[in-house]
Amino acid sequence: MTAPEFEAQIINWARSRSDVVALIQIGSRVQPNAAADMWSDWDYHLIVNDPKRYRHTDWLSEIAPCWNSHMDFTERGVFKLSAVFAGGWEVDFVPLAGWQMKLVYWAMARPGLSAIYPKPLITGIANTRLVVAPGYRVVIGGSPWEAKLAALKVDWPRRDMVDRDFRDVVEGFWRHAVWVHKKIMRGETRAALRWFHREVAERGWILLEEEARIAGHPSRPEARKAEQWLDGKRLGQTAIATSVDQRVLAQALLGEMDLFEDVSRNIANSRGFTLNDYSAVAAWMRAKLTTMTRPN
Repeated sequence: MTAPEFEAQIINWARSRSDVVALIQIGSRVQPNAAADMWSDWDYHLIVNDPKRYRHTDWLSEIAPCWNSHMDFTERGVFKLSAVFAGGWEVDFVPLAGWQMKLVYWAMARPGLSAIYPKPLITGIANTRLVVAPGYRVVIGGSPWEAKLAALKVDWPRRDMVDRDFRDVVEGFWRHAVWVHKKIMRGETRAALRWFHREVAERGWILLEEEARIAGHPSRPEARKAEQWLDGKRLGQTAIATSVDQRVLAQALLGEMDLFEDVSRNIANSRGFTLNDYSAVAAWMRAKLTTMTRPN
């Protein structure tokens, strides 16, 4: 089966469902200048009358023979159904309530009223802009939904990082860096590896995104398209190798600390943020980690 033939099966299935209000394709296959290839998956917002009816994986086999399926509640607060169909075709569906998405796009078109929007609505707008604005295609829904999605072109006020946000990120980085350091020194390298990426490197990416924004680069959350908005220096600094080897992990943490100190100083100077002195704990960790990186 070819990719167009498989895609037609998805569309035919959605059209056969009377409760499907709209099918909005997102992701690399519809984003301008995206590097979509034979390995790219399909991503859809499945807008329906009652998304609770889709909070299981049984229905995915109605589209095509399914090798594997999984439902996840994502960090953005939505259910995502993922499937690998026969032939290796991979598809992600996010079932969303029609009335909610109509409200989101209505509100998105009126940023002047944002001060009175409840927090869940603001979150819904931010999440929708993050995943849909880079590129979309209205597969089912026609001109009414094309009109709604035009709200994505409206300038929307972006919440800037403030001093308290900055301090939270910096404080959290050094707290978790100490924990990872101790796990490395103790030889619990798998726990260290997991927490290095989950807590330490993640906070580094938050500041890298802010630094790029200050420089006028089109940064995106979660390191998305980072190769396009990091400068040459940061591309090199973020090329950090990790493994369960103590020496490699020690070197990785040292590199992440150097990067974080550089970026946090840059942001503090640019924004006038409060940057507390972490030199003592940094020096303590460096002394220990450097001994770990020496050849035996």
